[in-house]
Amino acid sequence: MYLWNRQFMFSPERFFEGIEALSAAIAYANTNSDYDFDIWMPAGVGTLGAAGVSSRVAEFAPFADDMAARAADPEFQALGRAIGPCLAQNPEDVLNRIVHVAGERGDVPAVSALIGWQAHPADLKKSIGFAVEMAEHQHGVHGQTVVVGSSMWGTPNGVMMVANYDSVAEFEEASNAIQAEGSFLDRMEAGAIGRAETIQSWVMRRVT
Repeated sequence: MYLWNRQFMFSPERFFEGIEALSAAIAYANTNSDYDFDIWMPAGVGTLGAAGVSSRVAEFAPFADDMAARAADPEFQALGRAIGPCLAQNPEDVLNRIVHVAGERGDVPAVSALIGWQAHPADLKKSIGFAVEMAEHQHGVHGQTVVVGSSMWGTPNGVMMVANYDSVAEFEEASNAIQAEGSFLDRMEAGAIGRAETIQSWVMRRVT
């Protein structure tokens, strides 16, 4: 099982135009593809102009073939061309293999809190192990599902943790529970493995 993401950065002055164009392209893809795609926007946290598209993928090869079919579709090409002028930089694709799920994976959530980083190649196994331990700890404290992924394509030696929520209020409640439990920083100090300069985090709200 994989989680595929395409990360967009729109020019601030054309952000809403870009989201409208992206929504039209994803609506077409969802109608004409074997896969379901979701659009995400920052929930008040993150870089202005950021957006993302995600899809849950059981096997990568059929998904890649389906994406190639979309790219060859003249109607989809026209929808894609409307997105281009709104971008501040080229989109980036990341493919994460799901290596652990703490809790029940369930449906695509309304809100996701994500943190990702890259490990030194020699530390990747330990870094994934740390993420799994932290996912289980967080799930044990607040009861929400936490997914761990690892990528070698798009972001090499990457590790990702995604916590899923029904609302921003639920995210905040879970975050408060982690702080109240009290061992988070001690666990980070004792076991965190990764390149600190590569850490990125987001709180994203699903808009489709």
